Amino acid sequence: MEKGTTPITRESGALHATAFLRLDSSGNVLRSPCELCTARDYSVCRHITGKDFEQLFPHGPHVQIRKAGTTIFLQGEPFGSVFIVQNGWLLVHKLFEDGRRQIIRFVLPGDLIGFEGNEVEGMSYSAEAITDVALCGIRYSLFFKTCAASPQLAMNFATTVTREALAAWNHVGALGQQRAQGRVANLLLDLHHRVVARCGTEPAAIQLPINQIHIASATGLTSVHVCRTLKQMRQVGLLEFRKGQLVLLDTERLAEIAQLDPAVPLDGLQKMN
Repeated sequence: MEKGTTPITRESGALHATAFLRLDSSGNVLRSPCELCTARDYSVCRHITGKDFEQLFPHGPHVQIRKAGTTIFLQGEPFGSVFIVQNGWLLVHKLFEDGRRQIIRFVLPGDLIGFEGNEVEGMSYSAEAITDVALCGIRYSLFFKTCAASPQLAMNFATTVTREALAAWNHVGALGQQRAQGRVANLLLDLHHRVVARCGTEPAAIQLPINQIHIASATGLTSVHVCRTLKQMRQVGLLEFRKGQLVLLDTERLAEIAQLDPAVPLDGLQKMN
């Protein structure tokens, strides 16, 4: 353990604020838990004041650790929290009466989930952890009460909702009008851009913790069709995607296949200093 760092405590699957506190030799706190959050620059918490943090987390941040495959909440069920994703990947999906599911979006660190539903009307979709995740939970009522009192938090939340709406429109357009290669190209370009935006660099290969079944559920294709489509895209030199590792070989051609407007970025999310 690093010198000057308090021990991690676990209770009922949650990490409490003491897990992130750093102390000097006299026992004074050097940095707050939220200042140590690696997802802060990409979340609704960016640039908000210390007063806002105190209102959001009156008893300190409460971070829940969930294992891969865990259901976070279910479609139609009441849910009373909003989650900021600190680490890991999730997916949100709609479940239909015949048992099929449509993945609506993949959720990355810094993203917000749970704001579309509430304790009365229930959730409009289900959420599931793809990898182990760390989720910073805020009571639904407290989150929106703080938004009403904080212009910066309200603006961050509005930006998040706008980005989600634009992504949803793009997703619907791809599903309704594009062939298999266009759907797959659209999805992988979006995920690639979002990962790169968070790491600040553009490595030759990035890790995507998704498989062909995930891609099929997100694009409205069968897993066999996705396998065939990825093979075709590899053969013509567009991309490589094996064992969760994605390499884009020709982004211009992929953007053309995905029918993306070059003047509009895939994701308006940028790291803010």
